[in-house]
Amino acid sequence: MSHVKLVESPPNMLADYKGETIDFICEDCEILKRIKPAALMEEHGNLSMPSLPALVAKSLGCKRTESTVYNRCKMHYHFSPDEWAKRMGYVNPQEHRKDALLFSDLREWHRLYAHCSCGRKSEIDAVKLKKALGEDAPVSGASSVLRCRKCGLKGLANIVVTSLARG
Repeated sequence: MSHVKLVESPPNMLADYKGETIDFICEDCEILKRIKPAALMEEHGNLSMPSLPALVAKSLGCKRTESTVYNRCKMHYHFSPDEWAKRMGYVNPQEHRKDALLFSDLREWHRLYAHCSCGRKSEIDAVKLKKALGEDAPVSGASSVLRCRKCGLKGLANIVVTSLARG
């Protein structure tokens, strides 16, 4: 009989993280850092997620990580306002607003534009997004799949719907 014991990975580890990047912020030091999980794994190994902000702050040269009482390091994870509201329970992600514009509401004279926070604005193909997300998806949800070609940010674009001028 084999005496093999299955060992489960502790919860909330870096290797379990499924996102594209991990964002850190420290308002006191004015640091906003976006790091890929693979780079963190290479530098620090498979650590628990709660221990990462302090290690990232220390690697960025923060002297406050050495203090345990006064003037402590306040580096923490950064989330978009929508993600923060979902995590805090203010927004139910399953619940759609009743007045939300759906892809099924769009007509051939409507045009969609993505406005990124970096200043880039571009027209986006409503037909492709409708096929990818579905007719009953809200148009505002398209920002979650769009990535800016200028700055590389994903999920933060504002979607603007316009109509062609009557001719």
